[in-house]
Amino acid sequence: MKEIETNNLFPIFLKLENLRVLLIGAGKVGLEKLQAIINNAPKSKVKVVAKEISEAFGKLANQFSTIEIITAAYNTSYLDDCDIVISAVNNLTLSEQIRNDAKQKGKLINAADKPELCDFYLGSIVTKGNLKLAISTNGKSPTIAKRLKEIFNELLPEELDEVLNNIQQIREKLKGDFQNKVQQLNEITKVLVEEKKES
Repeated sequence: MKEIETNNLFPIFLKLENLRVLLIGAGKVGLEKLQAIINNAPKSKVKVVAKEISEAFGKLANQFSTIEIITAAYNTSYLDDCDIVISAVNNLTLSEQIRNDAKQKGKLINAADKPELCDFYLGSIVTKGNLKLAISTNGKSPTIAKRLKEIFNELLPEELDEVLNNIQQIREKLKGDFQNKVQQLNEITKVLVEEKKES
């Protein structure tokens, strides 16, 4: 019997605005990575290192005072002043070198389009106010993750943020220990699931 493969990635949400990001590469893929950072954590401190900066990349980066661009070739010394690394270079040998340097310096790295070189992936993200869902296909199909993102964006109502705010207010007024509060919130939110089943 064939063993079922599972996604063993550990999902976390980073407070990226409290970390220092090194982005290597400023072409089309670098632009996608920068957009992902800005869309999710617009105040993040990002140092960009690239020999060439595409026009679109430069235009976007120049809108944010927290983004520093260094027009230069990659050098391992750039890893000293960062917490995480994103490599967006179209060169496998260079990507491998950046990964090896990052590992040696104890930095987590994402290498664009090279899952085998990654410590973490940038998933497809669905955001509805304070609700954020991250979708991962374990690096197998970004296209499926993108399609699921579109489905969830369409299915989840915009009013979810209002629901979250209301639940937070209720939670702050609840009495009792943690387990009791969880039970009360389960009773209150059960209606969301029941209404969905009926429709």
